[in-house]
Amino acid sequence: MLEDTLIGLIVKNAHEMPDDVAMREKRYGVWTPMTWRELQENVQRFALGLRALGFEPEDKLAIIGDNKPEWVIAELGCMAAGGIPTGAYPDSLAEEMEYLISYSDARFLVLRDQEQVDKILVIWDKIKEGVDKVIVWDSRGMSHYYGEYPFLERFEKVLEIGAKEETGQEDYLLRKAEETDPSQPAIMLTTSGTTAKPKLSILSHENLLFSSESYGRVVKMEKGDEILSAAPLPWIGEQMYNVTRFLRVGAHYNFPEETETLRKDLLELQPFHFGGTPVVWEFLISIIQAAMDNADFIKRYFYNLAIRTALKCTEADLAGENPGQWSRVLNRILNFLVLRPLKNKVGLGRVRVAITGGGAISPEVFKYFKALGLDLRQVFGQSECGGIATTHKVHDVRPETVGVAIPDVEIKLSEDGEILVRGKNVHLGYYKNEKATQEGFTEDGFLRTGDAGYFGEDGHLYVFDRAKDIMTLKDGTKFAPQDIETRLKFSAYINEAMVCGGERRYVTAIVSIDLENVGNWAKKRGISFTTFQDLSQRREVYELVQNEIRKICERFPENIRIKRFAILLKELHPDDGELTRTRKVRRAFVNERYHALIEDLYQSKKEHDLDIQIRYEDGRVSTFRGTVAIEEVSS
Repeated sequence: MLEDTLIGLIVKNAHEMPDDVAMREKRYGVWTPMTWRELQENVQRFALGLRALGFEPEDKLAIIGDNKPEWVIAELGCMAAGGIPTGAYPDSLAEEMEYLISYSDARFLVLRDQEQVDKILVIWDKIKEGVDKVIVWDSRGMSHYYGEYPFLERFEKVLEIGAKEETGQEDYLLRKAEETDPSQPAIMLTTSGTTAKPKLSILSHENLLFSSESYGRVVKMEKGDEILSAAPLPWIGEQMYNVTRFLRVGAHYNFPEETETLRKDLLELQPFHFGGTPVVWEFLISIIQAAMDNADFIKRYFYNLAIRTALKCTEADLAGENPGQWSRVLNRILNFLVLRPLKNKVGLGRVRVAITGGGAISPEVFKYFKALGLDLRQVFGQSECGGIATTHKVHDVRPETVGVAIPDVEIKLSEDGEILVRGKNVHLGYYKNEKATQEGFTEDGFLRTGDAGYFGEDGHLYVFDRAKDIMTLKDGTKFAPQDIETRLKFSAYINEAMVCGGERRYVTAIVSIDLENVGNWAKKRGISFTTFQDLSQRREVYELVQNEIRKICERFPENIRIKRFAILLKELHPDDGELTRTRKVRRAFVNERYHALIEDLYQSKKEHDLDIQIRYEDGRVSTFRGTVAIEEVSS
């Protein structure tokens, strides 16, 4: 049936609602629509164009660029041509692109613009034996490239070739959809790569559609709902929650003008569904808190009163308690006058259900958005299980948990507490890595997630951390560093944090500040600074961060509270290998990179001379030196 594959859903929707909007892209300030008929036409022509250029069934195609309709057309067109698409994050370094292209055996590449092409040219000698064509969808400033590099082809030229090939096979997409086996590979997505180089998880049409439909039984999306493409398309979250669901229900899929205009476009569109990693939610809180810090006294007073009252009511509701009649009445008034307008100004005014996934979120961040009136729910999943295994149900939301299993998915724990998943959402395996595939399953067919957790008496799943990241102090106390880190990042002034303490006497942390928020805080107090490095080491900034750490750690047992900390002279950054492209800390790498600093945190030293190499997106490497202060966290 057409409903069984992603390309079949395009045909179905184009037949049932040909002139309805399928996708919109904001161009030059205007939302430009594409109908379902036009989407079907573009996907079919791109598929036929690929085949005319020599693309064969089971060939691989890698897409690199920002979220745009061409990304989705290339992905679905590749499937329709019988191939398997994959994708790289647009901010990937040249060598990261080389790894993905070589590892995936991609014969064809689809790139956004000159920036991505220039990276490919740097590595061309290493990949040219395997790559036949490089297709570009935004050729501005590149007219001279096409004469110089014969392997380059314009995206629109591929569509033109496909249009000519359509003669006599106008029903190509329909036939291909009917021939496609839903259990066969549809796409390959990179794993997070927190502990090693990313693997490629192979997902079938059935995996993606099952995940979408099962989640849809808990959180419904309607035909015509507005959704915004905010998370990177190479990530399973965007592929399942937006791409698959928009095809399945006939929603309107919207693309921002640029990554940098996402905030403005979110405000303008006011989507019905919105989701992101914890980094997105932390970013939104930082925006709100920074704006309130700079507001006048009256606005700040009423905001603080409104959010305090809302949090009191939210925490009572989550605990099944009554906050009191006066608090309820005051909350309704302040919600109408303060919080609802604030939510509209952020762009979340029409959101019916919001999700957070892809990592642990601080309960404080979660409660904050619940207090704003957002129906925020956590999900737990990864590429290997189609992006989702658990979620919260309506009226059963608990900030510390990731909810319960979605329909028709089984979850259990191994003897050592590892979370195991079984269902039609579980992937086919890892590409070219049979050993990892076999090791990733139990004898009875459950997927090993690598995450540690437990079930509460309420039936909800509680996730600690990656099983290998759980730490033990010298006194035998076990703790999850991720839990402390996510709470630290609730602070508007802390951008990233990594907690240390395995086999040590006490817990320490290295943090990087949020430049914009700390910078605004400093300017408001007349504290001068020149660079990130200068600002990070100011005595006043250390006192600010020290107070934030102390307040946040008050909720933890005494022996796992942070005792000493240091503020880095730079942000932790994916280009330096410190974070994954989805902004997760690569703990082993950071431990090695800052080993000497971490050792000094456990000595009596008051400062550390940092000397590391940093890498820019264009591949340049330079040495970064400076003195980092080390401070105690006073009780």
